[in-house]
Amino acid sequence: MTKRDKRVAIVADTAQHIGPWVARALAERNHDLVISDPNVVIEGAETSAPNLVAELKAMGGKVEVVDIPDVNAKGAVQKLVDRAMEVFGGYDAAFIRPGIHNVEPWDKITDEDMTANVDGNLRSTQYALQAIIPPLVAQKSGNVLIEVSATGAKNFPGVPAYGATRAAAKYLINAVALDIAPHQVCLNGMGSMFCDYPGYRVTLGVTNPEAVAEACKPIPMGRLGQPKEMAHMAASLLDGGCNYYTAQFLNMSGGWNGL
Repeated sequence: MTKRDKRVAIVADTAQHIGPWVARALAERNHDLVISDPNVVIEGAETSAPNLVAELKAMGGKVEVVDIPDVNAKGAVQKLVDRAMEVFGGYDAAFIRPGIHNVEPWDKITDEDMTANVDGNLRSTQYALQAIIPPLVAQKSGNVLIEVSATGAKNFPGVPAYGATRAAAKYLINAVALDIAPHQVCLNGMGSMFCDYPGYRVTLGVTNPEAVAEACKPIPMGRLGQPKEMAHMAASLLDGGCNYYTAQFLNMSGGWNGL
């Protein structure tokens, strides 16, 4: 167990998807934060949280910002860990969103495409886990959530290389979680789908009402998911109150994974 007066959380990325909202939710729950720089371009889209650092500081916590333009790169997450150890003497929770998006039919996948998916979706998860987990095992406590994709748990047409490497990342997360469970470290994966954020709209061309309506057809709830509501679930697994839930994969897909 730790002797810190206040919990510390690592969050990356904080430019897109649910990361900015996870950081906000944990700040509201009295966490100091070590975050990746939110002012970067990811998936061809500008940051969705240009004023995030000021927002978080206004909530009363300490915020350390680490410049890692690509969270997938080897050594990137280690920089966050190093800063947390240096400034706070450790950390208690981590949310990491590694990965790339790729839309390519099965008969068009090149060696370069597959390598990019393996590097971006699987090796990036390996790098994140190998950086985040050791200090938590050493202190015998911690909560970790790795963002993956709901396609890692259910097949989706048109994205075979992407889905296959997301499924491999899901397996890796769950297997590691079982290995570290005796050390009282909780590790889970979250598979999101149909999340309404700029990178999703840019990557999949969901840029007008007709495209949104088409994208919503497979979703039982009939709408795109909002990052804030997905982040609420994530924060609940990271805030230190849920310490008996591990080696699981949650799907945030508006019911799609239940079909």
